Amino acid sequence: MSDLKQKLNLLFYKISLKFYSNTKNLTRTPMPLDLIREEVQLLIFITVTLELKLILTKLTAFSLMGVSPNLLIDNSIKFLALSSKEKLLYSLGSTLKTKLETSNIWMLKKIQIEEYTSVLTVLEFSSSSRILENNSSTLVISLLENIIIKIVNYMVYEIFCDKKFVKTIFFKLYTSDYLLFSYNLINLKTYLYWKFYVENIYVNIKRFSTDTYPLIICTKYGLEAKRLYSKELYINFYTSNLQKLLSKSLDFIDYLRYKR
Repeated sequence: MSDLKQKLNLLFYKISLKFYSNTKNLTRTPMPLDLIREEVQLLIFITVTLELKLILTKLTAFSLMGVSPNLLIDNSIKFLALSSKEKLLYSLGSTLKTKLETSNIWMLKKIQIEEYTSVLTVLEFSSSSRILENNSSTLVISLLENIIIKIVNYMVYEIFCDKKFVKTIFFKLYTSDYLLFSYNLINLKTYLYWKFYVENIYVNIKRFSTDTYPLIICTKYGLEAKRLYSKELYINFYTSNLQKLLSKSLDFIDYLRYKR
């Protein structure tokens, strides 16, 4: 187990260095991260990364003991959000009580659904001691970065949508434009809410029919959206003719939308 901890420490050290290098949003989708100062962005990234490392170590230990992680994953993601928020509020100088806002539950549920397979895949590699193999390491780092980036954006809503926090002096110190911050954040939240429900069916069919997995990872240029094609994330190993037809249709839709 000590050897595994060393491997996980090294893995998360690499991830932390990548976040220290650049967290500029290069995706097509606006992020709440864009609305806060860079130093606060980095604080949230490192806090969530460290909390995820602790939780993943515990989950891997349970898995090695023969305990099925299936029932623990959703609660682990929720605990990751709660523990990260508690640490962040303390670091930001706030004495507010730590609880998850009910108005943001749909975001957390979205992350739980989308990243369930990712966590299972990471645990599979961790439990089989393949976590630092060349191909495995790249895959695991990408999956972990994707989870971290989603939780980090969720944390911005959790902390900066709090009416009590908005009234504190810290709010002005941590936002890039505090006069427009609340207005922009609410509009972004509304946009992402409807975007999530409108595109939910399309994205799920796309993932199911093409055996690809959408990720946001950290590169030397910043945060970039990628599509991962990996046997480790297959839901079905054989694609039917209907799935192939759906895949070609969705590729054509992508072409019309993005001209590529």
